[in-house]
Amino acid sequence: MTKKKHKSLEYRVLVIPTFDETLKKAGTLFLIETVKQFSNFNYEVVVEDHRLDDTTIWSLHGLRTPELSMPSFGAAHFRKVYFDVKGKHTFILRKIDGEENHFELRISPSSVSIISSPEDPFASIYTSGNEFEKNRDEELDRPVHKPDIKRLILHSATKKK
Repeated sequence: MTKKKHKSLEYRVLVIPTFDETLKKAGTLFLIETVKQFSNFNYEVVVEDHRLDDTTIWSLHGLRTPELSMPSFGAAHFRKVYFDVKGKHTFILRKIDGEENHFELRISPSSVSIISSPEDPFASIYTSGNEFEKNRDEELDRPVHKPDIKRLILHSATKKK
């Protein structure tokens, strides 16, 4: 199985093997993105990460605007590559309110598999880039165009009958 799903998702997580061409090292990419899409900026998820032996903890501290504030559309995201993660590994996501999701993973240089995950997670987790992309549309919370009520009222009041 490459994915666990939640009834009210807030985040999507991708964990896959990767190779850094510059460093010539194999590693594991951890990527998180919000389910919510933003229409003004491509925000960054603020993450404080801790490593303790075979456990990685990501404390999620909210969002921040990118340093280059060009308008763009999309989810907020954060990514990090770890070069020393292998074998059975616990990945913990901790939200600012203290809620946590614990994922047990088996990581090798060529694959990542999910051993266990919470029953009702706030994050869906993927170990396949193809599945991550394939399920993006159904999981994302796209902004809804809201009509300008004031303009509609003003327009209907000045409309001649």
